[in-house]
Amino acid sequence: MHTPTTAYSSIFDREVDDLFEKYDTDGNGQIDKEEFRDVVKKMKSSSRRREILSVATATFGSLFVATESSTFAFAQKRLRSGYLEEFAEAAQDELFPTAMLSSDLDKAIAKVLKPRGFTPENTLFGHSVCADEVNNRKEQLIPLMVNRWQEGFALGGLGGLPFAGKSGFGAYLHHVPDSGKLLVIFAPHVGIDEIGRIGSLQRDGQANISSACGAAVGAYKELQKTKKTAPNPLTVLDADNPREYDPQLKNIVALLAPRLDGIEESADSIAFVTYQMYGIIRELITACIVETPDLFDFATEVAVVGGIMINRRKGGDFFQPLSFETSRKGEEPVDRFTEAFGDRPNLLPIIGSKSAMNRASLY
Repeated sequence: MHTPTTAYSSIFDREVDDLFEKYDTDGNGQIDKEEFRDVVKKMKSSSRRREILSVATATFGSLFVATESSTFAFAQKRLRSGYLEEFAEAAQDELFPTAMLSSDLDKAIAKVLKPRGFTPENTLFGHSVCADEVNNRKEQLIPLMVNRWQEGFALGGLGGLPFAGKSGFGAYLHHVPDSGKLLVIFAPHVGIDEIGRIGSLQRDGQANISSACGAAVGAYKELQKTKKTAPNPLTVLDADNPREYDPQLKNIVALLAPRLDGIEESADSIAFVTYQMYGIIRELITACIVETPDLFDFATEVAVVGGIMINRRKGGDFFQPLSFETSRKGEEPVDRFTEAFGDRPNLLPIIGSKSAMNRASLY
């Protein structure tokens, strides 16, 4: 009898075989140079990333990879140069210099936590990220981590802020397995379009460019209207939506307003806003943790990972890690960043000033 996992993998392998046959036009069981040209053209023109990577993986004879997710990750890393967007890649390298592919970040976190006794059976995963659908594509970070840890409690609302609040965090805590552990990841998100504009994204199925994160960009535009910060002439993301009932955006505007001093010194205004959004979320998540008096009555250890999710149409989504700590009752939090991710990035040239970095909790 086949298990659900093996049956699912078999279905996926059959789909890949069908796609391979589509491009193996002479039927000789191999992809020759001319046939591979067709694969590359499809990779460059299509936003159906999973289909294209499946074809290319089959082309290189990589069907030994056991599961759909690992097949995708395998192809994603090895074939990026064939279809990545040059200007988007350059902008990401400049403004999010140590960003990691989602699959690599998922593995790096697990590598640190496994020796500490974190398992799917005793760990409840929670995430505070924006509700935007681009953050929930199945090959990206949150679905990957939900798959690894088997469950996921949603703490976040617009912009990634933990709008579930202390009550929601309390519910999350009370769902942890007996003598179990909590793993929380938090992040704002930002898009990068094919010409390297920060805060823009061409979504699958859409011809036009839209904003990402729409809530953060929307809050920034609201503040521009009130002259609390200088307008950015490069921002071309217009969305004049009525705000009669928009409590989450109002909160984001209020929290972001005092953090925009020094934006004119930054390398990019939307990147600056995104880093400040990270600082807001970090402070709110920290408040939920330290102001929960019965935290360690239910959980034996808490791990918290923070950073910025980077949405790309092609080349895979990324995560710029910025913090990773673990805590136990009666002990000071332990910084796990270097152990998991290596050296911290130098963000001063990007943010523009130390005071702005401190406001964004970048230390």
